[in-house]
Parts: sequence; C-alpha cells; structure tokens
Amino acid sequence: MDTLLGALHAIAWATYVGGAITMEWVLRYAQQTMPGSQVGIVCKNAGMRYRWLALACLIVIGITGGLLLLRLDASGLPGRDLSLSDSYGRTMLLLVITWAGGLAAVLAMAFWLHPAQRKRSLPEMTAEQVAAERQRVGRAIARMDKALKFELVLAVFSIGLGASLGAGGLI
Repeated sequence: MDTLLGALHAIAWATYVGGAITMEWVLRYAQQTMPGSQVGIVCKNAGMRYRWLALACLIVIGITGGLLLLRLDASGLPGRDLSLSDSYGRTMLLLVITWAGGLAAVLAMAFWLHPAQRKRSLPEMTAEQVAAERQRVGRAIARMDKALKFELVLAVFSIGLGASLGAGGLI
C-alpha cells in the first residue's frame, strides 16, 4: 500500500510542478510571438484546463501525503521524529504549509483571479466605461501574473523540501 500511495504522490507532484513550469516558462515564452487576440484565447483555454488539473493534483497530493504520514512509524524514521525539535519534523511542517499555500493560490486563480480577467464590455457602454473596464481587466491580468509566479516558486520550493526529507530535512 505504501508503494501505491508513494507512486500516486510522486506522480501528482510531478504533474503539478511540471504544469506550473510549463505554464510559466513555456506558454509565456510562446505567447511573445502570438498576435494579441490569440494570446487572450490561449490564456483563457490553457488557464481553464490547468486550474482543474492543478487542483486535482493538489487534492491527490494532500490525500496521499496525509495517508503516508499516518502510516509513517518509528521504523521509517530511524533517529528522527515528527516533532518541531527535529529538522525532519520542521521540514515536514514547512512542506505542509507550502502545499497549503499552493492550494490557496490555485483556488484563488480558479475562482477569483481567472474569472476577473473576462471582459464585460457591453455595446451600450460609454467610452469612459469601456476604458475603465479595460483598466480593470489589465489589473486582473497583473494580479494573475503575480499569483502564477508565487505558485511556481512554492511548487519548486516544495519539491526541494520533499527531496531534502531523504537526508533528514532541510531546516
């Protein structure tokens, strides 16, 4: 059972972090050569698909990580414990915090930041209202950009934290 949980946990982390890297470093680079109208469509479609994949991966990570943590016993931690007095326990706590931060960032992107980017210009709007709507969408795009970068940093940092557990923890 531990092998299955560990495999699902690793696959979910790899998919989540790989998706975050692809969204930031590959898709953003590709958008530089696209016409503006295509950038909006690509962002909308990729963002909608990524958010559900990322949420699914983070849920699997949380479930499998919790189950693995519950199954962990003293024989799996020779000379270590999960208390805050041990670097393994502190690193595990920090890993849980970064996972929760990533989950919060993806939830914010999925249900608040991404929907805020939709244009709501109507034919009966005045020129001032259209300009205000464009400014609002521009601010929403800037917030989404910051959230994507924050999420990527947390995802990559989490991988480093997880990798350090084999050596007894990072902090």
